[in-house]
Amino acid sequence: MTDFQIALIQALQAGATWLAAPMQVFSFLGQPEFYLLVIAILYWCWDPRLGLRLGLLLGISGGLNEALKVAFHLPRPYWVSPEVRAIGSHPSFGLPSAHAQSAMTFWGLVAADARRWWLSLVAIALIFLIGGSRVVLGVHFPMDVIVGWAVGFVVLIGFLTLEEPVGRRVAALRLSRQVLLAFAGSLILALISFVALASLGDWQVPASWAAGALERSGEPIHPLSLRDAVTASGLFFGFAAGAAAEHHRGSMCAVMKGSVRLFRYAIGIVVTGVIWFGLGLLIPQDPAWVVYLLLYLRAAAAGVWVSFGAPMLFARLNLAGGT
Repeated sequence: MTDFQIALIQALQAGATWLAAPMQVFSFLGQPEFYLLVIAILYWCWDPRLGLRLGLLLGISGGLNEALKVAFHLPRPYWVSPEVRAIGSHPSFGLPSAHAQSAMTFWGLVAADARRWWLSLVAIALIFLIGGSRVVLGVHFPMDVIVGWAVGFVVLIGFLTLEEPVGRRVAALRLSRQVLLAFAGSLILALISFVALASLGDWQVPASWAAGALERSGEPIHPLSLRDAVTASGLFFGFAAGAAAEHHRGSMCAVMKGSVRLFRYAIGIVVTGVIWFGLGLLIPQDPAWVVYLLLYLRAAAAGVWVSFGAPMLFARLNLAGGT
């Protein structure tokens, strides 16, 4: 299977070189930063409920994906084959593809919420193209993408099945307990990745994988780092806790003139960028527990800003509209 998959990637890269540029665009559409931009505009300007659901779902999916990557600890194609061009690169393990999984959950929920046939077709096309882009770019085997789609589908179905009964119970709790529950959920998301890492024992990344990745992409790999897992758990806590506080304060009305919505978004996203990238400059690369704590706090701060801080600022600037 590995030889066949490498041959398929090589054929795609050699036979359709023009695919590289559009596939990089579709790959960007599967990046967490892109989803954060979309979730923010939905939550602040268009459909707060859908934005909230997408934010929670992506946090859950991201945490599970990192745990599965460590549990399977399988390489990316450009790590192991000199025949594969590294048009893209990534330092984590390959299976399952996070892009494929997140595309399935994100666009699957958008289609399920809208219930329009044309949007379902758009969602299917994006899911396929985002996953397929990772194969063309040489950063995933086809099996990584297929498993990512499968895991994403299971997570999506589980979310749609449980969100109503769980949501009713959570909504009946006091705000302090809702925040505590969000914190506990985020710790569970992080813990499963740490358990997966501990289960590897003294296993080490083969030197040939690290050397191959560095030679073909120019970027070092650190697949045993749990930076992404901690970031996902921090975002989940910040977004969930902030949304609970915002609901307690009074939800922002999204129906206003387009110019007001645009102004909201411009203000909110600038501050989001300052939090995310500004605080990111202060976090060292060494995989120490202090680094993990800082990553968690940065992600939590970004999540709280999106779900609570920005709406509160909009209200004070008279940009929130009626409630």
